[in-house]
Amino acid sequence: MLKKLLFLLTFICFEAETYAQSSYDWHDAKWTIGVCEQDANHLFYRLPARLEGKVPTGVWKQSVNSAGEYLHFKTTARSFIIKYIVAGKSYALPHMPATGVSGVDLYGKDMHGEWNWSPPAKYSFGDTCVYEYRNLSIAAGAQADFYLYLPLYASLQWITVGVPEGQRFEYTGPHKDKPIVAYGTSIMQGAVASRAGMAWTNILERKLSRKVINLGFSGNGRFDAPVFDLMAGVDAKLYILDCMPNLVSKKAYPADTIRQRLIYGINKLREQHPAVPILLAEHAAGNMPLGMDTTVINAFHEASNTITEIFNELKKNGVKDIYMLTEKEINFDINSTTDGTHPNDYGMMQYAVAYEKKIREILHEPTGELSTQYPVEQYRDGFDWRKRHEDIIANIEKNNPQVIIFGNSIINYWGGEPKGEKVAGRGEAAWQQYMAPLQVQNAGFGWDRVENVLWRVYHGELDQFKGNKIVVMIGTNNLGLNTDEDIVKGLTFLLQQVRYRKPEATIFLGGILPRRDMLQRVLTLNPKIKAMAAANGYKFFDLSKSFMNGNALNDGLFTGDGLHPNEKGYEVLGERLNGVLRK
Repeated sequence: MLKKLLFLLTFICFEAETYAQSSYDWHDAKWTIGVCEQDANHLFYRLPARLEGKVPTGVWKQSVNSAGEYLHFKTTARSFIIKYIVAGKSYALPHMPATGVSGVDLYGKDMHGEWNWSPPAKYSFGDTCVYEYRNLSIAAGAQADFYLYLPLYASLQWITVGVPEGQRFEYTGPHKDKPIVAYGTSIMQGAVASRAGMAWTNILERKLSRKVINLGFSGNGRFDAPVFDLMAGVDAKLYILDCMPNLVSKKAYPADTIRQRLIYGINKLREQHPAVPILLAEHAAGNMPLGMDTTVINAFHEASNTITEIFNELKKNGVKDIYMLTEKEINFDINSTTDGTHPNDYGMMQYAVAYEKKIREILHEPTGELSTQYPVEQYRDGFDWRKRHEDIIANIEKNNPQVIIFGNSIINYWGGEPKGEKVAGRGEAAWQQYMAPLQVQNAGFGWDRVENVLWRVYHGELDQFKGNKIVVMIGTNNLGLNTDEDIVKGLTFLLQQVRYRKPEATIFLGGILPRRDMLQRVLTLNPKIKAMAAANGYKFFDLSKSFMNGNALNDGLFTGDGLHPNEKGYEVLGERLNGVLRK
């Protein structure tokens, strides 16, 4: 969810002379994220060297541009100097500014997992291009995640990131989530976005929190076999085929030619990945109401009709898991493009929004209107949240647990594998006595809220889970942010997604454990959660009384914060939860 368009302030008034005299540590990029195969000899090329001469010349020429690629780094620094070299001296195009053609674009994630964008303090293009960012306000005092999108239409030869001397810095490799692989035209490559982050594939990447590999080749997206062969080598979450803007000419590309190329491509992808969805697209501008050049619009619309006819034939012939994004769903209007074909920033956003909606339908990853119903990462507790997520998936694949518990720090700190990041072992004895015999996977994350568990469900923590019991104990960290109604609706939404993925599993929903600072609210909220669980067929349990003396919190079961159990508290939690799961 892109809520914040920029870091709170970039202090332009910072004296340039003082800034320039600062000592910097320099970190050359050794890999990029967003390619099918990383080629050490062609670091910023989108196609590996082995395909030179095997793909059409136009495809190879465009593949040397770094569209869709980015550098991901973690650092304590909040000021950067980016230096890089691009081939040639042409930094802009007649219909596209230098900031889009040859510029870089910096985004960052805050502690709540929300995207932030920073305008550069200054930038220049020349033999060495330079972007400077100063005093960015994000995740104060912590090591934060930054994403630097690379140029859309320039051939990058070298890039380095400078941070003030002594600041921690490390490049991060790609996450283990399966990517979306997209094949298309100049519209996909990024023409004519004002800056790199506004290419629709990059917007989509941020919206879905999934890597999108950009195989858009300006003027040369034509369903070529070698590109399909490359795509088939990627274990993708979904494939996008959006080449019709380059296949408008019926004389050069009759319907039979398009059909043959497309059938080859779909068959190639299906051979390697029989169940991965494939999303086709009509011509983006085929429904645009220009009104003054009907010949052009009609040609675009006919291109849409051609791909739709082929799509309908494939569906009729039994090809499954293929989908269509229509020109009406893309919904270009008279303000969407720069030249009648290529989207401006507004059109790029329309394109990304249409794709997000369609892909969420295909992957069954819906969102709601409430914050508790929108999946998002978080970095509030000072540990590598994404790494723990990946470790839990690996642990499930390795150990085949029969029960999984989704929770926050109360579960995270308890026991089991992977170890909690802060106070692991406080409840280890109780875990070994009560949870280990039941083969329970700990999926608790410090500071998690309902929406964070939703993200984790969408990103695979249940995909390889073959057990028959799923426990959800989440919501205490939403109390300071959301109303009771929002929390109950968020839990309802979350459990719907859990049930969709594991319809045969028994779902246990725990009431929020009592806490000193919000005791009465918790006691009021839990009956509402219970009513929701009963209405939807979930097994509800409320352990509140086990942690109280009459109407007050039993302080002997908690640490000093009145929230997290101590060793005795985990003994009570283990015994009671063991009883719930054994019924």
